[in-house]
Amino acid sequence: MRKLVLALLMMASSLRADGEKAGEFDYYVLALSWTPTWCALEGDARKSEQCDPTNDFGWTLHGLWPQFHQGWPSSCRTSMCQPSRSMTNEIADIMGTSGLAWHQ
Repeated sequence: MRKLVLALLMMASSLRADGEKAGEFDYYVLALSWTPTWCALEGDARKSEQCDPTNDFGWTLHGLWPQFHQGWPSSCRTSMCQPSRSMTNEIADIMGTSGLAWHQ
């Protein structure tokens, strides 16, 4: 089993493409998360505000990710500055938390 997991990790890491120029990719993937399952598996243990029952999240936006036909870009170089705290707070209602919004 460990050999299988190691092989899958090696294949996945070979598909990554580190340090590409920003904007060079094939298409976008719209990634959504089902909050109740995430909270049950790990969010409750992290005491995430996303799991607060008063928020009543269902689907949350996990990200709009650039993809290659095989693999995905990571750590794309860009001249854009990091998002501000107010920017991430403004979209926390669809992303679950401002921290997740900043990370994505």
